[in-house]
Amino acid sequence: MKKCTKCQEVKPLGEFYVIKHSGNLHGSCKACFKKKSRESAQRLGRSHRKNVELKWHYGIDLEEYTRMLNEQEGKCVCGSTTGRSNAEALHVDHDHDTGLIRGLLCHRCNRAIGLVDDPASLRALADYIESANARSTKCYVSSRS
Repeated sequence: MKKCTKCQEVKPLGEFYVIKHSGNLHGSCKACFKKKSRESAQRLGRSHRKNVELKWHYGIDLEEYTRMLNEQEGKCVCGSTTGRSNAEALHVDHDHDTGLIRGLLCHRCNRAIGLVDDPASLRALADYIESANARSTKCYVSSRS
């Protein structure tokens, strides 16, 4: 059992979040933490949250993200797609080994690179697709009634 620093109620330990970097329990319970988060989001706005997330995950701020977005003319580095809404904004692509940021990608490209994050494999797949398209024959798929 633990006492919440906000509501002062004594609650089971499962009602408190675990702090990632220390492994300790947060001082306020989940309900109070969520309430404070909602209030902060309303007070500070969406751009503040985006800025915090960018700094936390990638070490860049909203200004740097916007600069990259402008350099790419609002498009994925593949050049064909744009983020269509906040929920589908362009993703920050980074090397998971080095942490270096490579650019901004649409959801599809970000997923593809995440699945095959090796340039040699990507080249081999591109070669395969091109050669398969050049030699392919029509495939007839039977439809079931």
